Amino acid sequence: MRLRSTLFLLPAWFSPSSSLRVGFHRARGAQIGRNVEIGYFVILDNLYPENVVVEDGATIAARSTILAHDEARAYARGKEATVATTRIMEKAFVGVHCVILPGVTIGRNAIVGAGSVVTRDVPDGATVAGVPARVIDPEQPGTDSQA
Repeated sequence: MRLRSTLFLLPAWFSPSSSLRVGFHRARGAQIGRNVEIGYFVILDNLYPENVVVEDGATIAARSTILAHDEARAYARGKEATVATTRIMEKAFVGVHCVILPGVTIGRNAIVGAGSVVTRDVPDGATVAGVPARVIDPEQPGTDSQA
C-alpha cells in the first residue's frame, strides 16, 4: 500500500486537470466520490490516504492538506500516533491552503474559509474560518464555537 501511495503522489499533485488528480489520489487509496474537484498540490494524507474520504461533489482547493494521521505525540512523548478517518462530506468546500486534522468531518454543504486549520468537526451547512477554525456564519447554530 505504501509503495502505491508513494508512486502516485507526484502525479496526484501536478496533473493538469482535476479529474486526473482525483484519479491519481484514488490510485493512492483515497476514497473519493463522483464529481469531486481537487486543486493543485493538495495532500491527501501521505501515509494513510485510505483513511481520507471525500464524498460526491466536494471541492478541495489548491495547497490544502487533509490529514489522517498525527505523529506529534509519538515523536515528542513516545506515545502512540493518531490514525483516524477524515471525511469531507457531500458538496462541502475546502478553501485554498487549509489544513484538516485527523478524524475531523466536514459536514454536507459546509464551507471552510481559505487558510483555516480545522481541529473539530464542522456541522452540515456551516461556514468556518480561522486558526483554529470557528463558525462564522451568523445564521448557523453554534456561532463562534471552535471547529
